[in-house]
Amino acid sequence: MNQTEKLGPVPNLFARFTQHVESPVPAYSGRGEVALAVLVLPLTFLYKVLDCLYGKNAIPGQAWPYIPLLSVFTALAFSSVFWLATRPGANWIVRMLKPDKRQWLIFLPVGFSGSFLVAIWGMGLPEFSTHVLSMRTAPWADFSYPVFAILAAMLLSGGFWTGLHFAGNLAAIRKNSDHLIPFGWRDLGCVLPAVLPFLILQEQIPLLWCFTTPVAVIVMVFASGLGREHFCFSFVPRSWRETGFILLLMVSGLLLFLLVSLGAGTISYSGGLWRSNWTVIYDSVFTWLLIVGISEEIIFRCGILTLIGGLLARKQRMSWWKQHPRLGAVLLTSLLFALAHLFRGATLIFLALLASLLYGLAFIAGKSLFGPVLLHGLLNVLVLMNFHLSDFK
Repeated sequence: MNQTEKLGPVPNLFARFTQHVESPVPAYSGRGEVALAVLVLPLTFLYKVLDCLYGKNAIPGQAWPYIPLLSVFTALAFSSVFWLATRPGANWIVRMLKPDKRQWLIFLPVGFSGSFLVAIWGMGLPEFSTHVLSMRTAPWADFSYPVFAILAAMLLSGGFWTGLHFAGNLAAIRKNSDHLIPFGWRDLGCVLPAVLPFLILQEQIPLLWCFTTPVAVIVMVFASGLGREHFCFSFVPRSWRETGFILLLMVSGLLLFLLVSLGAGTISYSGGLWRSNWTVIYDSVFTWLLIVGISEEIIFRCGILTLIGGLLARKQRMSWWKQHPRLGAVLLTSLLFALAHLFRGATLIFLALLASLLYGLAFIAGKSLFGPVLLHGLLNVLVLMNFHLSDFK
């Protein structure tokens, strides 16, 4: 009888789980990734059409050609993050990161959004002027629109180039190093100049929000030289066992949250989801599952959790944190995720902490984004739309 068997069933199970989550990520097979990227196209197109007609962005009297035009461009731009998670997409990005082709990659988001504005202007649609009007309260309101567009393009492209340049330098250091240098603070610093201009200007220029996440992924995952396996950057589950584990986490997490919250009297059942029509349900599910779920999971799981895990693994003293860096990173990332909801009330802080623990476990156990993205979206939809949180603002 070996030492593991002497521990008993519960410690033995925990030891096996720990060994699995702390093991290296095997190469992705690529099975189903392209199909998922293609499937997202019509789903995003339908979402944007419904959003323009019935959602919060609906504008009475919109010219009908504008809606399908915006929906097509949005679908193509948004699905790019799924394309980056495919083997052909990853190979294409690596080729485009070469110095002689990098300039085309840098201008892709700017050119794509700019071509949309040119198409609107060429079709004579009045919606083109609404974007100009929305900038009258901005600091750059005194600039003419062409001048603003040129300055914005320079800022976006310059920030993207800066991030790629710094990340490329770190990739060269990794290539010449005898050991693997994990994702660190300098890598995170490379992402900031690339993403911040998109975050600042996305309220003023349509479609830029679609490129915020892909730009961060390109700098963090590919330009850093670490590759998508290091960040568990895949949206496809590896096996049916992983799918069952995710469903178990979702059910157990929902039950635990409901039992504790209902017992404390901090939530009350409203049933809003089941009384909504199909357009509201589709819009809500798409928003929480794909838009919010993907962006937050890439930030907190691919980015922050991976960063903290790498820092814990490099601790000099042999301790629990060094021996279990990914489990430790789940705990610390969950605390940060809860602090991010600090001004939303105690109920949502508790929900965020519990949910983040589930997302983190799904991420390190499944070694992909399938689990945390699915859990994030479904928990938000089922809880926030079906229950009233007493202090949720």
